[in-house]
Amino acid sequence: MAPQVRPIRLDERKAWVRSVGVPFLQPVTEDPADDEQHWEETPLERTWAVDDDGRLVGNAATFGRRINLPGRPGEDCPAVPLAAVTAVGVHPTHRRRGLLRSLMRAMLEDARSRGERLAGLEASEAGIYGRFGFGVATFAAKRRIETRRSAFARPVPDATMRLLAPTEAARVLPGLFEAAIARTPGQVDRTEGTWRWEVFHDFPAWRQGRSANFYAACDDGYAIYRSERVPGAGRRLRVQEVCATSPLAEAAIWRWLFDVDLVFEVEARLRPLVDPLAFRLVDPRALETTGVGDFLWLRVFDVAVLAERSYRSSGRLVLDVVAPDAEVLEPDPAVGRFVLDASPEGAECRPAPAGEAADLRLGVAELGSLVLGSVSASTLAAAGRVEELRPGALGVADLLFRTWPEPWSVTGF
Repeated sequence: MAPQVRPIRLDERKAWVRSVGVPFLQPVTEDPADDEQHWEETPLERTWAVDDDGRLVGNAATFGRRINLPGRPGEDCPAVPLAAVTAVGVHPTHRRRGLLRSLMRAMLEDARSRGERLAGLEASEAGIYGRFGFGVATFAAKRRIETRRSAFARPVPDATMRLLAPTEAARVLPGLFEAAIARTPGQVDRTEGTWRWEVFHDFPAWRQGRSANFYAACDDGYAIYRSERVPGAGRRLRVQEVCATSPLAEAAIWRWLFDVDLVFEVEARLRPLVDPLAFRLVDPRALETTGVGDFLWLRVFDVAVLAERSYRSSGRLVLDVVAPDAEVLEPDPAVGRFVLDASPEGAECRPAPAGEAADLRLGVAELGSLVLGSVSASTLAAAGRVEELRPGALGVADLLFRTWPEPWSVTGF
């Protein structure tokens, strides 16, 4: 019998977790938490495996989240249901058999049936998911600064920080996080399971010789960081997350981190591409960028999601959306010709009348890149990903989809 994609059974949970480790070349340890963490958020009915005569040789799962879309100035972002895709992989013994496509079909059809507007993932390999209709929607940068060069051009108030034990941090940080992300498009919410396993469990294997997590908080935000000893230099802080309810509070937390005794250097991950922190500095070059990459990829299920975000300008576009190379949704509600009529007062997205000419032609993946506004239509056109069918349509799209603040996400899955 050919391998079959199916939801797993209750008695297969441990085997499925072991299966996940194979394609990612990360064999699971005997720590019971390696089993437990997967089931905090991931329902059994949303967990799939490839069954080859009783052996699990592939895996995938989704769970329900909410993602912020661009909102009105000064207001919280609207949030819509998101299918968070995780643990997708096929064992090396079963590649090139169409099993990944079957896994994606099962997941995406299930998510669409649940009314989720989008699917999102972090791509382990960037060349895989575009053909299934996923487009890069947010980016992240890694930054580094020597503390001796961290002087601010303008003073900021002192942050009254307190160090928290993990149990106290678990009570304090989630509320601060929710307040901090409310007005940032691209941010994804967190469940109790996310906090328990991804933030506070702090697996020793994750430390790589560094300290356990430090959790520092004030009334308006928090920082999570580790320290590591660098022989002959001192201590380096590796900041995993800084969240604050205002730009000034965030600057104050960074100032506090830069002033920690014995620290000669601070590194941070998942920072926005245009980082306000650089412009706080007397010497903006002191904040070095050591890496830039894609972070969140989105797949649109229904173009009606374009009417659920806000717009800073007015415009009308007729979009001709074509199917991805590996079409797995039949029919695919994101494919077709649609009219987007948007303004700061609201938006509508509906099927175009028969015979109406399109302004832009693009794929489902490109729609995923546009929906938050991280990538402009002109950039995608220059890359050969969007075709301008009516002169001037790219300019309309650039103004229409432009988003501020910059879409940004700090929660992976």
